[in-house]
Formats: sequence, C-alpha cells, structure tokens
Amino acid sequence: DGFNETLIPLDHTRAGQITDDVLWGSLVYNLPEGARLTALMDMCHSGTGLDLPFDYNVNTRRWTEDVNPAHSKGDVVLFSGCEDSQTSADVQGFSGAGGAMTLAFTKAYQQCPSATYHEFLSVVKRELRKKRHSQRPQLTSSQQFDASSRIFSLGHESEGGGGITSTIEPNHNPQVGRQKRRHVRPARQGFGFGGGGGNDLFGLGIAAVGAALFADALF
Repeated sequence: DGFNETLIPLDHTRAGQITDDVLWGSLVYNLPEGARLTALMDMCHSGTGLDLPFDYNVNTRRWTEDVNPAHSKGDVVLFSGCEDSQTSADVQGFSGAGGAMTLAFTKAYQQCPSATYHEFLSVVKRELRKKRHSQRPQLTSSQQFDASSRIFSLGHESEGGGGITSTIEPNHNPQVGRQKRRHVRPARQGFGFGGGGGNDLFGLGIAAVGAALFADALF
C-alpha cells in the first residue's frame, strides 16, 4: 500500500517506532538457507509486517510476488491477523483477553494437527467468520512453496507422539536483497499513529498481546 508498517514499543516516544524494514533486516535477511522461522503477528495493519515478498491467496491457491520484493535465503513464514488496511479484534478467551486471530490460530492447530498450509489458513479464516470477525488473516512467505501439499507444523512432537516434524523449504530466490521495480505512491488511509507516514501495527499504540514468534533453528 506504499506505507511502512511499524511496531510501537513502550519506549517509542524516546526511541521511535520499529519499521517492517528493520524487522526484515534483523529477522529475515540474515537467516541462512536451512533455517526456519514461523511468526504470528496478531495486531492491526499487520498483513506485511515482516516485508516478506510472497502473499498466498486461498481462493486461487497461488502466490503473488510483491511489486518491490525483499528476497532472502531462509525459510520464513508469517501468519498475520489481518490485511495492512484492516484492524485486528480483541476477544475474551479462556485465559483472559487476547487477539481473535490468536484464538482462531490456536483452535485450528489443535483441531487440525496434520493440515497443509492451505487447509490450516482456511480453518483460521473459518473460525474468524464463525465469530463474525471481518478481518482477513494473511499468509506471507520468503519462499514460494506448494501450500496444498506442505504440512504446517511448529516442529515439535505432540504428547501422543503423533506430531509432524517441521520441514525446511530450500531457497528458490535467484536474487537476494531488496529490488526496486517501480515507485508505489502511498494509498490514502484513514489510520496511522499520530498522523505519521506508516501504518502502526499496534493500532493506537496498544501493546501486542497475542503476538508471538516461533523459531526453529534446524540445520
């Protein structure tokens, strides 16, 4: 959408916001081939929170590459609570207040431990629709892969011993780094923190309860 998405830490008035460019450079770009990172961002305007180049469409079962992609070698996948232009709802769960997408994500993982990425994202979307949430969770990735056959797993065995070990997608990107193909003018948006030039991932500066990072250092 032409904007930078940003995290708003507790000390943002002194240290500033953390842009998705910084997150990509710190967490994604330096991850080597053979390492895997799975991230969950359940917060407002989080669709492209890690600046990953490929966005999965459940309806077409295809990946769309960003106009100005940021390619890397590692296997990074982000589940985000909504599109960049949307907000993520808060709900009351069994353990207290949290994000609607986090609750849907947890339910989907418990119900479908052997689902493919396509099936898993579809279940998350269905759980949100059942609760009448309009937000649309997103799946973005550093690598293109067959989401209809690759099994989603966090890389640990279940209590019953039937868990599925994580797989690591090899690097398919011939070029690594940021590519500027064309200038994208920022779209007119009705949100932003203090009128700044970015979409704040925490909406009005609320802490990101329910955001999580799951990292697998598999070599």
